[in-house]
Amino acid sequence: MASGIFLAALLLAAVFSIATTPLVASAQESGGMRGTTSKGTLDILLEPTWEENGRATFRVSFLNPGTNTLHEHQDYDFRILKDGVQVFSAAQQTGQVLIHNVEGTITVPYTFQENGDYTIQVFLGGTGIAPPIPTEEEVEFTVTVVPEFPVGIVGVAIASMMAGSLVFARWFSRR
Repeated sequence: MASGIFLAALLLAAVFSIATTPLVASAQESGGMRGTTSKGTLDILLEPTWEENGRATFRVSFLNPGTNTLHEHQDYDFRILKDGVQVFSAAQQTGQVLIHNVEGTITVPYTFQENGDYTIQVFLGGTGIAPPIPTEEEVEFTVTVVPEFPVGIVGVAIASMMAGSLVFARWFSRR
């Protein structure tokens, strides 16, 4: 009987540890998000990679509509907004209005300063090269940054639950 209670406690601990595994943002689980720019010029694939302490890296692929084929040569800006207010602009970081991309993919690092809902906006100013064809459109993605649970706290919680279940099992077996 005690081994059954121990197994139940172990299962409960496993479920608890899975439920408290750090989830930095809702987009992390999906492996990526895809959207079409507001005028339909390109599809944008946004693939976030989440790290500790709110750090993220966003891989952005500019794709021909309805395909997985990279589109070359875009003038763009990668922006992050919180509550409708811009908190980051890749173009501003470089001192430019727009950035020109040749290969069709970019990687943008960013560290979120606080938890909450954010909008990732990829602004497409134009496509092609000298002179670019103006498009003036965007696509938006929503991510939610949530608190991380330190591994130490999860370990202590699991150990406490296991110790408590052992005490309960011994008490129950003596009855």
